Amino acid sequence: MKTEQYDIKTNIKIGQEIFDNIPNEIKPGWAGLVLSRFDQYLKAIPTSILELYPIIDDEDRWKEAYEQFTKIRRFGLENKNYEPENYLRLAELVAKVTYNASGQSAPFDSDSGYYIASLALKATEYFDDNRLEEEVKSAILLFGRNKYFMDNFTAAKDFLLYKKIDNILWFNWDPIGINEIAPRDEYQSYTPTIFKLKTNGANRETIAKALHEIETATIGVVGDIDHCRQVADKIIYL
Repeated sequence: MKTEQYDIKTNIKIGQEIFDNIPNEIKPGWAGLVLSRFDQYLKAIPTSILELYPIIDDEDRWKEAYEQFTKIRRFGLENKNYEPENYLRLAELVAKVTYNASGQSAPFDSDSGYYIASLALKATEYFDDNRLEEEVKSAILLFGRNKYFMDNFTAAKDFLLYKKIDNILWFNWDPIGINEIAPRDEYQSYTPTIFKLKTNGANRETIAKALHEIETATIGVVGDIDHCRQVADKIIYL
């Protein structure tokens, strides 16, 4: 695993293979997922990057990523001592990939996405945290070398949505407060239930009640319905 990670950091051809195996319509979501792995490790996420996420999540807004790239670049120029610098460069690449996926004129360099895997792993070095490295690597390799996803847009889209819901349950829901110490799969058995609700068009209250039921009846904690509603909002927004 160490050798493979080292290769991804240094061999752009691997980054190209990873990126080219992702359907064009999924690339912004994948790139955003990789970027979001750093959210829990930053004291404050730059506003210009926070503003990028809703653009990524709305295909009709992808064209706005050009301007957002400019804002992220400007932030970097105005904050030359910002660390980790590679995180800012990663955010710039994500904005580029998102704009390119919009099909608008004057796209960024077509190989912008090839460097996401390498730069993301290099950015983890600043934090020196094995859990972050594994989270980033997991996001990078989400579609792996599986050509099935390239030929099946619906499957790729559902797989990305499933992964995003799983991440929300782990990072945002976390009803027993263990996501900094427990194995990553602690809540994964509940992901299929919430994924099914989401894909069936369940509303905020239905998802919140399902989460609260898991908290109280399955896990056996007191539960917090208001917090479950906040988590449901994140899932509805996906």
